Amino acid sequence: MVIVRVNNMERPTPGQLSAVLGLVKSATHVDGIGPLSEQALLAARSGQPTSSESATSSAHLLAYVGAHLAGYAHLEQGMAGEAATAEVVVDPSSRRQGVGTSLIRALQEATAPRADTLRLWSHGDLEEARAFAQGAGYSAVRELWQMRRPLRSEVAALPTVLVPEGFRTRHFVIGQDEEAWLHVNATAFAHHLEQGRMTRHDLDRRIAEPWFDTCGFILIEDMRALVPVLAASHWTKVTAAEDPTTRPTQGEVYVVAVDPAYQGMGLGRTVTVLGLAYLRQQGLTEAMLYVDADNRAAVATYARLDFVRYGVDIMYARTVNTQV
Repeated sequence: MVIVRVNNMERPTPGQLSAVLGLVKSATHVDGIGPLSEQALLAARSGQPTSSESATSSAHLLAYVGAHLAGYAHLEQGMAGEAATAEVVVDPSSRRQGVGTSLIRALQEATAPRADTLRLWSHGDLEEARAFAQGAGYSAVRELWQMRRPLRSEVAALPTVLVPEGFRTRHFVIGQDEEAWLHVNATAFAHHLEQGRMTRHDLDRRIAEPWFDTCGFILIEDMRALVPVLAASHWTKVTAAEDPTTRPTQGEVYVVAVDPAYQGMGLGRTVTVLGLAYLRQQGLTEAMLYVDADNRAAVATYARLDFVRYGVDIMYARTVNTQV
């Protein structure tokens, strides 16, 4: 019988964090998809909470078989009563040994005092994850689609778009545009589980990432007032290829945000196309994005821009405390 020991901690040591990143790399190689979202990966890299908000808390759960790090889970809890969200990765060499079960049990115990529901992300909708979730009493509650489209003009041309009269485009300026962008992002994603809660801490953390590019962060401003007003934006993302000798081929439609006051003017489509054109100018051959499957308006908009579904992430949930 394999004995699994789970340590629950707020701030892992640098050595532990390094081992976690090695575990993530091994799982990605075997499964063909990363086991953690960007938010959880940022937390795993730094050992710090994903948000600076006092109402939220994060925990890192490390599962050991002997001295070997066999699994990792990141748990994020919101205000009391809100559902907690977790992501789990198990070393491919340690699977089917009770590591995942031990981590899930520890996550449920950590969640129950504060929330009634635990949500688990499965990236890639892997068959093993579906079977495990069903066996543990979890039900699918959300689908996040990954959609892709080619950028080469001979394969799929980009439509022509015009910025409305009285509006202008420019690039994001660090130290100037953070608060205005956060306001638009919060209002545009007021009902979104993750995006609408982005804080200045979250934004600054991403600006510090090596992939951040102000030229790929496109803003549309309303110039009809005395003071320009941010109306829409398209934040693109290009990460380096794993092989340092090769150039990346894929760019991401990272965040498209339109202030609700400017909806219905076609600014979302316009700024999206401007961002895709920028990615193509960088020599990239493919664009990708994430969108909730039940956001039919967004899915339809992206489909009209030649995006097609490529992969699916599934969120599972179950009640862990009926007394909250």
